[in-house]
Amino acid sequence: MSFPRIHIFIYSWNKAAELEVTLRSLAATDYPNYKVFILNNGSDDGTAELLATLPPQLFREYKVITLPINIGAPAARNWLYVDPETSEAEYIAYFDDDIEVQPDWLVLLLQSLLQNPRAGVVGAKIINASNPKTVQHSGGVLTRGEDWINNVLLFTNCADQGQFDNISQRDYVMGCANLYRRNAMDEVGLFDIQFAPTQFDDVDHHLRMRLHGWQVLFNGLVEVRHMRSSGGPANANHLANRFKLEKNMTLQQETRLSAKVHYLIL
Repeated sequence: MSFPRIHIFIYSWNKAAELEVTLRSLAATDYPNYKVFILNNGSDDGTAELLATLPPQLFREYKVITLPINIGAPAARNWLYVDPETSEAEYIAYFDDDIEVQPDWLVLLLQSLLQNPRAGVVGAKIINASNPKTVQHSGGVLTRGEDWINNVLLFTNCADQGQFDNISQRDYVMGCANLYRRNAMDEVGLFDIQFAPTQFDDVDHHLRMRLHGWQVLFNGLVEVRHMRSSGGPANANHLANRFKLEKNMTLQQETRLSAKVHYLIL
C-alpha cells in the first residue's frame, strides 16, 4: 500500500480536557505520512496553554493556529483548508476535538477511498462514550424527494450488535472523523458559513458531494468514540440550521438525491 500525504484538521473551542484526550488518541495513529493542523477557535479555557505545552514528540509534524475569537465550525473548517501549507496533501481529514479512535482508523478510511474512485468522502461509525455500547450515528439515507428532510433512513442511539460493521453508501455521514479527496473538495467547494456556529454544515457539504456525482461512504469497521452528544432537536441552533438546510435544496435536487441507488460494498 502506498502512503499518500494526508493532512488532519482539528478545530477546537473550550474543550481543553477533551482535546487533550483526543490528541493523545490521534498520536497513536498507525500511518507514516500525515501532518496535524490544530486551530484554537478563540478558546478561553486553557486550550492555549495545552497547545503551548504539547510534547514535541507527540506528532512527527503538527502546526497550531490561534484565532482571537470563535468564528464557528464551518469557517474554521474553511480556514484550515485554505492554509497555504495544505495544498501539498492529496487527502484531508476533519477530526473533532472530543473523540477517540483506533490506531488503524486512517488506513481503513483511506482504503475505502482508494478502492472506490468515485467516493469523495468517507466517515466512520460514531459510538457514544457511555455504556452499554451504543451507536450514536451511522449515516443517513434520503428515502423521498418531497419532504426529504423528514424522510431519512437514520439509525441513532441504538445498541451496537455489529449490524453496521460494513462499508456502504450514504447521502451523508457524521462529521466527527471524515476523510476527503482533495480534488473532490476542490470541485464541491468550501463549507457554507450560513451554518455557523455549528450543525448541519457537514450534512450540507455531503449532499453537495452527492449532487456533484461523488459518493459518500460509511465505513462501520472504523469506530469513533464520541465523548459528547451531537446535540438534539431541542437546540435552537439545530432547528434553525435544519430549516436552512431544507430551504437550500431545490425540488430538482431533492428528486436527484432520493433517486440515487445505495448499495453495500463489503
